[in-house]
Amino acid sequence: MPEALGGVTTRLAAAIAHREIPAAVAVVGTAAETYPPVALGVRRYGGPAATADTRFDLASLTKVTATLPAVLRLVGEGEVTLRDPVGRFFSNAGWFQRPSVADATLGQLLSHSSGLPDWRPIFSLASTRLTALANALQTPLGSGPGTVVYSDLGFILLGAVVERVTGQRLDAFTCKAVFEPLGMGSTGFGPLSGVPVAATENCGWRGRLLEGEVHDENAFVMDGVAGHAGLFGTASDLALYARAWLEFDPRLGREGLLRKALREYACGGGRSVGLGWMLLADGGYQHTGFTGTSLRVEPERGWFAVLLTNRVHPDRRLCEGVDDLRASFHEVVKVALS
Repeated sequence: MPEALGGVTTRLAAAIAHREIPAAVAVVGTAAETYPPVALGVRRYGGPAATADTRFDLASLTKVTATLPAVLRLVGEGEVTLRDPVGRFFSNAGWFQRPSVADATLGQLLSHSSGLPDWRPIFSLASTRLTALANALQTPLGSGPGTVVYSDLGFILLGAVVERVTGQRLDAFTCKAVFEPLGMGSTGFGPLSGVPVAATENCGWRGRLLEGEVHDENAFVMDGVAGHAGLFGTASDLALYARAWLEFDPRLGREGLLRKALREYACGGGRSVGLGWMLLADGGYQHTGFTGTSLRVEPERGWFAVLLTNRVHPDRRLCEGVDDLRASFHEVVKVALS
């Protein structure tokens, strides 16, 4: 790793020393080179050290690492279009509602501009994967189409569309269509066992420490496989994925379609949104996950950065500084690699 990137280790070590996060694994690189991972901290307090092969609950990185490329592949193959409404795939979506989620298009779902609210506690209303989906399909729109509201519910529906079109569950389809072609052998949906995994929360509702079990409650009631959350992976695998976007790797999809995903589709509330990705003012794009994960690509400067932490361990209320940590981490990388 370049000497200038020594600040990455320093910053992450300080965050661990101050118990802002238990563990961190970071990988940064360019189109020409991916640098060795930095792994610090422990997988759980009182437990083993985090290593480069530690898998993290990626939380909302699932949206851009699994669901987005799955939908783009179906678009590229002519199976769906971004203009298709949800009602094309689910005739009972938003039944007896006006406006209705049935009229929301795949493009609007991907750009968080469908009018769906950000979240609802489906896990407290449904106990099976089927009833969870039924609940999501009957969610009333909270705002008019075009308004940007970052929504888990939209990506739950996108995952369901992928399954409806392909006849495969999202985990099976993304493994074959996305992860295997890119060599991401340590990425997939849980639950996990027999591999090193970073713990997340000591969940009072489930009555246990979550290790290899999805943290997100709505994803949990969907058997851990959902369009918005459920994916686990290593920083090195995420680096492969980030580099594929940086290079417009044909294994990921057609270059024209990938570039299309990085155009602004909606803006509002301080957000500029492409398809799945949050767009940055400097031409970069990124996504984050509630558990403490993030992935950023800077095509104009030619670098990417992956930071995986388990900041919700053992309690989601203990770490409020993850945004500051990400910002300082990215600043170190920018100075070193730009």
